[in-house]
Amino acid sequence: MENFVIGDMRRVVDRAKIEASMNGRIEEVCVDDLRAALEGYRPISVEISKADAGGEVKVDWNAVGGMSHIKQLLSEVLLWPSKYASLFERCGLCLGRGVMLHGPSGCGKTLIAQATATESKMNFVQVKGPELLSKYIGASEENVRNVFARARSSRPCLVFFDEFDALAPRRGHDSTGVTDRVVNQLLTELDGADQLEGVFVIAATSRLDLIDPALLRPGRFDHVVECGYPTLEERKEILRIVCSNVHVESPKILMQLARDTEGWTGAQLRGLITNAQFDALRENPKYVDGMVVIRKVDVEKSFEEVQKKQRAKTAKSVKMNGWQQEQRVTLA
Repeated sequence: MENFVIGDMRRVVDRAKIEASMNGRIEEVCVDDLRAALEGYRPISVEISKADAGGEVKVDWNAVGGMSHIKQLLSEVLLWPSKYASLFERCGLCLGRGVMLHGPSGCGKTLIAQATATESKMNFVQVKGPELLSKYIGASEENVRNVFARARSSRPCLVFFDEFDALAPRRGHDSTGVTDRVVNQLLTELDGADQLEGVFVIAATSRLDLIDPALLRPGRFDHVVECGYPTLEERKEILRIVCSNVHVESPKILMQLARDTEGWTGAQLRGLITNAQFDALRENPKYVDGMVVIRKVDVEKSFEEVQKKQRAKTAKSVKMNGWQQEQRVTLA
């Protein structure tokens, strides 16, 4: 019964009672009933440690390129309290339980949250903000309560809210009042200091300006950290990690690519390498039976394709902005 919490034991006993009643024993539960109840049962702590893709979270900080200052902060907030428990208790130290990560999409916010859960060996609850919203009155707030209830039943636990701006925008701008009530429920949960013992919260957003300011006050999300575009050295590290199981014709190819991709996110770099692999495979079908070798021409072709898409996207955005400006002038 490894990884079982109190909630798991209750569920197993209930299943055992059902098993016993099916076998004609209403008030007696035997060992065979318990074995049958345990068969195929997955503990809550295992169920909630799943990422959205459906696989267990296995990434660690070695899979995260750069972001050293964020790793250090998360280590201090999440790992130090248990590692140096006696010191924290003796000195009354409290570094907070909430961290807000913000920055452009693709810069590693979700990845570093998953890696932190692995490093801390905590149970992990990952939720996308929009998934908690419901059209039924009171359901959205109940969904928020359920997330924290699951976390408390599996502590120590790390809760990760992705796309947090969709869940907790500034109050007073929603005609239905749904998100206002959700924000109030979040404030209630985050303010419950005693109930949150052993529960830590990380939230991620690409639009910090949309988050209700009350959530960013000390005692709730004590640390607001920017996950920006990677620097040159960080891009080199990201490419090294991405290509750890990929054969590149020459190390100089990655060094040049790192220099040419200023303003790119880690996700874009990973996508470029993946496209380069497919290009190499198309040109050399013999790689199907062996290792794909990425050549300079494959990287250059993939790089140009990304640049072309980016230029088209920028042109479309400029055209749309121009049309909107014309509409404003016409209406004026």
